[in-house]
This record gives sequence, C-alpha cells and structure tokens, in this order.
Amino acid sequence: MLRDPFLKSLRDQARGLIFWVIGIAAYVALLMSVYPSVRDSAGQLQGYVDNLPEAFRTAFLGSGGDFSSPRGFINTELFSWLGPIVFIAFAVGTANRALAGEEEDGTLSLLLAYPLSRRGLVLQRFAAMMVSIGVLGLAFWLSLVVATALAGMDVGAGALAQALLLFTLLGLAVGSVTLAVGAATGRKAAGVAAGAGVGVAMYLLNTLGQINATLEPYRVLSLFRYTGGTTPLGRGLGAVDVAVLVGTTLALLAVTLILFERRDIRV
Repeated sequence: MLRDPFLKSLRDQARGLIFWVIGIAAYVALLMSVYPSVRDSAGQLQGYVDNLPEAFRTAFLGSGGDFSSPRGFINTELFSWLGPIVFIAFAVGTANRALAGEEEDGTLSLLLAYPLSRRGLVLQRFAAMMVSIGVLGLAFWLSLVVATALAGMDVGAGALAQALLLFTLLGLAVGSVTLAVGAATGRKAAGVAAGAGVGVAMYLLNTLGQINATLEPYRVLSLFRYTGGTTPLGRGLGAVDVAVLVGTTLALLAVTLILFERRDIRV
C-alpha cells in the first residue's frame, strides 16, 4: 500500500470521508424536514424577506429572494454559504495531508525512496484528492435527492447535480491552492492558511461585489461567481463556469508540479 500513493491516500482519507458523508446526510435530512413548516408559513416569511434592505437580499438571498419556494429555500439555507464551505473545508484538509502532511510527519522521504518520480507522486495524490471530493459531491447529491423527494420538494435531480458539480469543481480548485503551497513550503500551516484565506477572500469579493459598485467589476476574479453565487440551484451548467473552475485547477496543478520538482525535501 505504501508503494502506491494513490491507494494509500484513499485509505488514509476513508475514515474522515465517512464522517463527512454521515454529517452531510444528517444535516440535509434535518434541513429538508423543516421545509413543510416553512412552506405553510410562506406568506409571513416572504413578507419578512421583502422588508429586508435590498442590498442584503441581493447579496445573501439572490435577486429573487424567494425563500419559500423549494429552490429558494435550498439556495438560501444550504447552497449560498454552507455548500461551498463544506467542499472548501474538506478539500483544504485533504490537500494539506497530501504532500505537506507527509513531509512534516517524516514519511515523504521514505515514500520517494521507492522508484517513483516526484511528478508521479503529485499526480497520484491529486487524483486521490479528486476522487475523494467527487465522492463527497456524490454523497451530497444523493442525500438531497432522497431528502427532497421525502419532503415533497419538486427540485429535480438534474438541477441538484449541476449545482453540486460546480461546488465539487470549486473545492478542487481551492484545494489545489493548498496543494501548491504545501508543495512549495512543506508546511501544513502555510497550506491551510493559503487555501482557507483564498476561499474566504473570494467569498467576500463575490458577496460584497453584488452590493458595491466599486468591487463589482472584480467579481470575475472570484471563483464563487462561477458556482452561481447566492443562487447556484437553477443557474444551470455554463461552459464558461466549468472552464474557469477546471482551468484554475489545472494551472495550479502545473504550478505544484514545478515547485515540488525543484525543492529540497526535509528528511
């Protein structure tokens, strides 16, 4: 197993991934079970939403701000903030262990003692990260499909799949930031700070850019814009969105390969 970094990574991530999946399924089930009461109080809730400042509604509820509809409820309560956070947090943690974690633990030099190139190690660890994030996205989708069906919410499995695919690509892109910094420094703290910092900065840029005319032109720099912002569900799967997220990931992977190839590994 040690000679195969891809399988070793999947084995090391398995227990944590199971807990993440269980947590997501439980939270989704709890949240969707609340929707019938929200639907029954639609008039009062929507009146409250309509009285909120327009800037607040646009930034956190989307232009429609329809909290009481199935899609509006999921966008507001789950997809506008928690969904991206889940994928980013999981991706940063997974990427941080891939290279920097091994180096700080003193096992990276042992792994490289086998007939395995540094480039091959990075690619296998990246592949394992991609599989783990993909499994998380699939589990999230299945949980929502089942929970929305039981709650009588007409959302559509296809629409949910499109939104969660964009979240998966977002997690992979931000995780690639952590992977690159970990490859360059060999420090887990640096990788976490970089990945989490980029994720927070991009979220704030996208959110504030919707209510601040000065920041609005710079929203193109935020990956959150390409996942749909506050209304991912119902946005659809745009070619530009996918191209930006995938392109960012591939560019960061190339940077990781170059940085890791040139650096001295601590023993």
